[in-house]
Amino acid sequence: MKYPIHLLTIVFLLSFNQSYGQFGVRLKYNNNGFDNLDRTINTQFSTDKQVFKSGFEGGIDYWFRLKKRRVEFMPELAYSYAVTGVNADRGLDNINYTGYNFNFHTHFYALDMEGDCNCPTFSKQGPSINKGLFFHFTPGIGYYQFDAKTNGGAAHYEADEGIVFRGGIGLGMDIGFSDLFTITPILSYYFHTKITWDGVPVYIIEHTGVVPVNQRQLQFTVRLGFSPDYTSGRRR
Repeated sequence: MKYPIHLLTIVFLLSFNQSYGQFGVRLKYNNNGFDNLDRTINTQFSTDKQVFKSGFEGGIDYWFRLKKRRVEFMPELAYSYAVTGVNADRGLDNINYTGYNFNFHTHFYALDMEGDCNCPTFSKQGPSINKGLFFHFTPGIGYYQFDAKTNGGAAHYEADEGIVFRGGIGLGMDIGFSDLFTITPILSYYFHTKITWDGVPVYIIEHTGVVPVNQRQLQFTVRLGFSPDYTSGRRR
């Protein structure tokens, strides 16, 4: 599964060299919840941890919009990571979580649905909050992996992997600094379909059950948007 995702990432990056459209870089802080996994790890290793409570994510996106309404689309490729220290005395040092996500962000500017042009927020006419505030819905798909380190890092196990479908809702605000740059803070909540991981802690201790996991996630994003086509005089 890794190779198709890496190939798609390369194609996505190379597309920037072939286009003068608007694109963005996203940095994110994730507050995660894995209730069933928390209970399993805590019971087996006599600890009291909220597994993968904090995580980080980075992504790149490409921007386009409807011609006559301010509904904007930003397909994104993202990489996420989180780690949790557990209980080295019981044989488990930490477990790692990595994710490769494709998100299709859809922004609705409810206060500016008939926005004046395809130009950046900085150049639009009207009050800043009207032209910058948006609601968003984000369908997506993710490929996730667990791995674990045991015995002082001497042993390393790929615990499990799987694909989930995800959906997010949230609120954001475009803050235009110039025709070239826009900064956008976004607050989102994501829902994920369940995935059954049987590798944590199957590879570490004798445990034959499976762990159905339904991830919940509160995410804070800062997006830096670039509009090289606008500054070069090319409005789409």
